[in-house]
Amino acid sequence: MKALSIFLSRHKVLNVIVCIISAWLIMINVDLYNVESKGGYPVCCMELKRGSGHYVGLGYSFDVCENPVSGNLEYAFYICGQEVKSNFTN
Repeated sequence: MKALSIFLSRHKVLNVIVCIISAWLIMINVDLYNVESKGGYPVCCMELKRGSGHYVGLGYSFDVCENPVSGNLEYAFYICGQEVKSNFTN
């Protein structure tokens, strides 16, 4: 009986870890979709300084700004400080 209770507690811990990772991936996907496809701003992130265009989430961040010539929204996406994706033009 004791072995069964240890197994169940490990199973619950594993379920919690999977749920947390899933929620994190969903937040990243929602923000990427919002920035890439809709041309909007990240929803699940906070802007550090008002007007800075730097948005920070849990382990990921965005630099977002409008192109002064075309008016299109340009962004850079970072995970743990490493740039993963960007559409900035020179």
